[in-house]
Amino acid sequence: MEKTKESKLARLADKLAVESEPGLSNAQLMLANHDLKPVEPERRQWGAWNFVGFWIADSFNINTWMISSSNIIDGLSWWQSWICVWVGYAIAACFVCMTGRIGATYHISFPVVSRSSFGIWGSLWPVFNRAAMACVWYGVQAWIGGTCVYLMIRSIWTSWDHYGDGGSKNTMPVSSGTNTRDFVSFFLFWFFSLPAIWFPVHKIRHLFTVKAYFVPSAGIAFFIWAVVRAHGIGPIVHQPSKLHGSALAWAVIKGIMSAIANFATLIVNDPDFARFARKPRDAFWSQLITIPMGFAITSFIGIIVSSSSTVIFHGEPIWSPLTLLQQFLQEPGCSGAQRFGVFVIAAAFALAQLGTNI
Repeated sequence: MEKTKESKLARLADKLAVESEPGLSNAQLMLANHDLKPVEPERRQWGAWNFVGFWIADSFNINTWMISSSNIIDGLSWWQSWICVWVGYAIAACFVCMTGRIGATYHISFPVVSRSSFGIWGSLWPVFNRAAMACVWYGVQAWIGGTCVYLMIRSIWTSWDHYGDGGSKNTMPVSSGTNTRDFVSFFLFWFFSLPAIWFPVHKIRHLFTVKAYFVPSAGIAFFIWAVVRAHGIGPIVHQPSKLHGSALAWAVIKGIMSAIANFATLIVNDPDFARFARKPRDAFWSQLITIPMGFAITSFIGIIVSSSSTVIFHGEPIWSPLTLLQQFLQEPGCSGAQRFGVFVIAAAFALAQLGTNI
């Protein structure tokens, strides 16, 4: 038995394990460890502006950019879709503040908060449920991040497309559902995400501060670039609603619910980062105002850029900003300045996806 305890595997397991008091049984360790205990004052380092930066950073991601597209495709006008975003995220912000209030006041995390509703053993279900969804969502966001990495590489080396579908250097079969180019890009995004995940939550706030400056700036630059190239804001903003009566009412409800649903998981586990607030009010107004405003502005930029794309490429609106950037790269005579612009914007979106995953 002593040999097992002293083996390399055991020592590695000890390094990976959460810090805990010695001499406790497994059942006792499940009830209390360093991460489950209330956050001590030294780690309560999130002020109001940290929460503002966090939500500004989180709002600028690919999904938010495209949030209005489904509503417009369903028949709403752009302004009706935009109102749905405002209302949906305003409702979500209220619930975020309510769940976050528990964490900000008592400095406890989501697994501990769950025990007050579900009990010690019953709380395992929402925790495992949230963890499983996080694994799936992390993979989805990482794949989108891989597309950002592809655009960064493609803007430097045009030969990178030779490793894609139909390319002469693609080594992956069609049945795999992917190709060498996309899978390597995904792997690179995943690999370079690992160092950022290592840091504790109370220290990672600085990354969100950087993201809150860099990503919105790149998004606004993309907005200006698209509008200038289209010599205007495009036809989508002049497109009326295609729905009336009850069909319009249900489409509006669907649009509002889709915004809330996109935020449901963060409503549940807001205490995980609200617990690091210096004071309860630091996690209140900052979240209540920033969430609807940040997501609505990002959605608006997405609408206008997509509207401009119909003029630039004389076709259907391109709702994905990554697809639009790829179109820019594939234009005949794409200049070095244009490739540099795509690289910077793609890098900003990659940082956005990294922050979303964290």
